[in-house]
Amino acid sequence: MINFDISRDWVIFADPPAMEAAEELSRYFDLLRGKAGLSQEQPQINETTAALPDSVPIIILKTGSGNSDSSGFTWKLNNDRIDICGDSLRGLWNGFFDFLAALGFKWPAPGKEELPPAGQESAVFHLNNNNASCPSMPSAQKRHRFFIREKTDAREREELIKWAAKNKYDALVFSLKDKSVWARERAGKKISGKYNLVKRYAIMLEAGGCDLSLLISRRLYMFHRELFRMESGKRISANHFCPTNPQTISRITEKARQFFIYTSPGMTIPRVFHLLPDLGFEKTWCACPACRAFSPPEQNLIAVNSAADALVVLDPQALLSCFDFSASEGEPDTCGIKPRENVFLLDNVRN
Repeated sequence: MINFDISRDWVIFADPPAMEAAEELSRYFDLLRGKAGLSQEQPQINETTAALPDSVPIIILKTGSGNSDSSGFTWKLNNDRIDICGDSLRGLWNGFFDFLAALGFKWPAPGKEELPPAGQESAVFHLNNNNASCPSMPSAQKRHRFFIREKTDAREREELIKWAAKNKYDALVFSLKDKSVWARERAGKKISGKYNLVKRYAIMLEAGGCDLSLLISRRLYMFHRELFRMESGKRISANHFCPTNPQTISRITEKARQFFIYTSPGMTIPRVFHLLPDLGFEKTWCACPACRAFSPPEQNLIAVNSAADALVVLDPQALLSCFDFSASEGEPDTCGIKPRENVFLLDNVRN
């Protein structure tokens, strides 16, 4: 058991990118000191450790020069020193919140925060370990991501962003039809207001979600029913479309291209998009004579591959995720079609 004494006169040192993390750490010190019944004096924040006596307890926050996928971190607690280091700013925040979690802080749901219990001495908090580390994510495909629903209101979104950062998510995914995010980007404006939190916590933005049906506008149903899926011999406008129709593929390619251009080309390196089937209707696809030769996973991948062909022309480094039917419980591998090289299967699809 390792003890952390909040009553000591800690001094925080941070390099320039870590200054906001230092300020947030100061706020958490207020919470801990208040819980311990101490005066809530904020610790001093400096940019250098020069000319400090050895007896002064210090906390060092340091960011590396890694890119946005460098989310690894280390932290270590000694008697008079705490080091929290990240491979990048995102990594620093991960290490920052991992240290707080080791103290006993919890964020069980957006807008909720649980403080750690104090030890036998009111100013002493206990940790099971005095150090922790986590390597950077190996690839964009393995990011820890959270999908934010399009109809989530502004206040809830703000709390979701904070909650995701505190629980060490790497990326937030906003729907392609979410105009509150992408319309500003299309107009050449910076995402502002609550989305400054995304920049503050260095969380990556990705586009998409259950947006595959967006590639064929429902308004086409009146005059182009052949584009839509067949069920019991009739064309149905709801949920997906007829992926074996060449006209459907042509429209999918063009619409996907519009969406890929619509979103910002500089949000992530590489950019990541998600075109997933309608939630709850993943296996609801076309039953026309041509489509009956293909399973739902194959029909899904025909459509996604068509979008992927448009994406690779615009941005060869960008990636597109596809729903992993084999991850469904009891679902056999019935897909004889291979995804394009810029397509990866996503098994942690729904939040």
